[in-house]
Amino acid sequence: MVALFLACALPAALAALNGQVVYTEGDVAIRNGSAAVRDAEIGQKLGPGDVVQTTANSLAVIDLANGTTVKLREKTTLAIDSIGEETVVSLRAGGAFASIARKLTGKFSVRTSTAVAGVRGTQFFIAYGRTIDSQPDVWLCVNAGTVEVELPASGQTVLVKEGLGVNIVGGAKLTVPRRYPWTLRLNWNMDSQNGKVADSTNLDQAYSDLLDQDYD
Repeated sequence: MVALFLACALPAALAALNGQVVYTEGDVAIRNGSAAVRDAEIGQKLGPGDVVQTTANSLAVIDLANGTTVKLREKTTLAIDSIGEETVVSLRAGGAFASIARKLTGKFSVRTSTAVAGVRGTQFFIAYGRTIDSQPDVWLCVNAGTVEVELPASGQTVLVKEGLGVNIVGGAKLTVPRRYPWTLRLNWNMDSQNGKVADSTNLDQAYSDLLDQDYD
């Protein structure tokens, strides 16, 4: 289970806040439990139980009301588990960028299936890569700040500093943080007024930077 945690003092009013959709391109859908799928609309409120899904050549940017903005790449599924004192989202497929304001209040976590990472006032990218032995790789790189990554199953931990990245191989092994040329191609922009928002980085190319890594 990957979780990215941030903590500081929390006003009680946060518990009642919602997230919202702030930008979309292409086909973006919102699903809540067994309810029918809805097309995402700018300004649409988001809350616990909502699942945001992007298709090919689409993207979504959502605010989570606690100083956190998340951009979903194409073919991504992100579930909102809670918003408030503890805001939790689960990345089920694809990849996402997160920008966490230094004024963040409360706790924020992003979960995948195999690791735990803690951050404060940062920008990071997290995505699924290739599948090895039935478990997908997870990529994580940091654009600003520091992320602590932990694998609960093995107790492995590592600090990933600004400009560095790691690969969680098959969900079970952490690579040493290092600079990966492919991360320089990532598009961190989340505001359409500042230019292109879509990120088209080919994650398969990331593996060319791992030729000297041991996958056994």
